[in-house]
Amino acid sequence: MSPELIKEYELAAIPYIDGGGAITAEQTRLKSWRYFLEINSACNLRCPSCTKGNKEGYEHQTGFMDMELMEKVLDKIKSENPNAIVFTYGNSEPFLHPKLPECIRAIKSRGLHPELSTNMNHIQRVDELLDAAPDLMIISLSGFTQAVYVKGHAGGDIEKVKRNMMTLAHTNNARPLDQRVKIMVNYHVYNDNGHEVELMREYATNLGLGFFTSFARAISMENAIQYCRSKDPDATPFEVQEGKPDWNHLLPPISDTYVATMERLKINPTKAREMYEKYPVRKVCPVGDMFTFIRHDGKTSLCACVADRRISIGDFLDTPAETLSEQRRGHSICGQCQKYRMNLYFHIVDREKWVSP
Repeated sequence: MSPELIKEYELAAIPYIDGGGAITAEQTRLKSWRYFLEINSACNLRCPSCTKGNKEGYEHQTGFMDMELMEKVLDKIKSENPNAIVFTYGNSEPFLHPKLPECIRAIKSRGLHPELSTNMNHIQRVDELLDAAPDLMIISLSGFTQAVYVKGHAGGDIEKVKRNMMTLAHTNNARPLDQRVKIMVNYHVYNDNGHEVELMREYATNLGLGFFTSFARAISMENAIQYCRSKDPDATPFEVQEGKPDWNHLLPPISDTYVATMERLKINPTKAREMYEKYPVRKVCPVGDMFTFIRHDGKTSLCACVADRRISIGDFLDTPAETLSEQRRGHSICGQCQKYRMNLYFHIVDREKWVSP
């Protein structure tokens, strides 16, 4: 990488470092800091803010990562960053994987740091999972009663979630103190569900679970870009690049359900350009290099925020990190993402703007 390109990456990393979030200057230089390992690409919910609730017109695949492939992928991750965090999910439900404890153990055995996020509508092999000792478990939810919860977590059952939370907490609490897994509940706050935060906080803390809130946001890059373009009278087409797909024809328009969901958000993605106007659009984006997303079939996603299988940039095992980085630079999807500042929106740059007054 040329000195000029290195400098451009340093400048592009400034918003993430200055924003008060979790990303440090050192982490922006890692290739990669965090890896999303899609051990399973299926989900049991159809949340309207997620890719799983917006499948029409997109290319999705459902499957489990072959265990032998996973072992090889983990070896490569270890060689790239021996202290990496490995998320065993990606717009999917890890508890659907029949060998989730084995996956966690494989990550831990290499000195890497496994974490997982679950909607908690289905659990299995709880004792074995806790024995495998993931570094962190996050339970994601958006309500205390079914009528409120189902708006954000379509297809879910909050009473089942509560029962599973109880089972998980009691099993964890029965373990020696130094062997307990850190478990946190993440309550996604929308415009219309804040009145149930304290009910869930009390329930979770009485179980001995950690609790925090976060503003719900769009988590599907393709949908968020299309949404912003639909609201922009000066929208420009995706750049058509030689030898690459024409995303103007391949990406579908957003659905009415998605539009309604965006209106529930406290911070709509269309606000990002104004929120981050002090940061100029750069020629490069460090996000794809910091957060490497490996599909269940071994392909590497353009970045951790896209879901369409056609937006892949190479086989992870056979492609050096620098080559993957080269393929990200100047990608037409990235051009629209950066234009609307979605790369900053998705990673909550300038964290103070995301905190309730």
